[in-house]
Amino acid sequence: MFVSFPKSGRSWIRYALHRLGVADQIAFHHDGFEYNDGARPPLDFDYAKRLARYSGNTLIVYMHRDPRDVIVSLYHQVTGRFVDFFGYGGSLSDFIRDPYFGAENLQRFQTQWLDLCRHGLALAVSYEECHADFPGALAKIVAHYRFEVSAAAIREASAAAAIENMRNVERDGGFEEPWLRLRNGAPKVRQGRVGGFAECLSGEDIAYLNRVFRLQDDGGCAAPA
Repeated sequence: MFVSFPKSGRSWIRYALHRLGVADQIAFHHDGFEYNDGARPPLDFDYAKRLARYSGNTLIVYMHRDPRDVIVSLYHQVTGRFVDFFGYGGSLSDFIRDPYFGAENLQRFQTQWLDLCRHGLALAVSYEECHADFPGALAKIVAHYRFEVSAAAIREASAAAAIENMRNVERDGGFEEPWLRLRNGAPKVRQGRVGGFAECLSGEDIAYLNRVFRLQDDGGCAAPA
């Protein structure tokens, strides 16, 4: 399985694994937090149930990302690709505080999954790690899944998954899977950056998110209280 909160960078890894010919052997999902149903089904935060559900499968990768970048990217998805599902009309500032879409729910999801990783139930991989060394991160994921893939193939898949290449694939509209096609005229692949939230959020909003996620301004974890 490959688990992530929406907009954590999954498509980047998924496309590279597709290029390696192994993506169809992996179940990609958001653990019930799909955010693609206009009925807004309840979000399940039952940690005991989550722990029991995943204890029997050790071949799980959990991808996480700076939550401030995640929540900004999710706003663009909800108001762009999924505008027909939700019709959300609030501002970005409203969105990060929203009881359904907002930061509090992302914080709970991320806390639970990082704890599952600490218990050895999943391999944690960060979006920032992928930016620093994508071939290395991809090799680590492939090894965790026990796929036999050559180093040369990993280098080739990493190059193919470069952000501009993925943008071109999406714009061309010929990719066989819907997750890498324009929807409602909005792209799946946006900026593909680390720290882009700082250009979209006010100082007040950043301070709010830092409190929710217990982050310093540089993204580092705050000292325990």
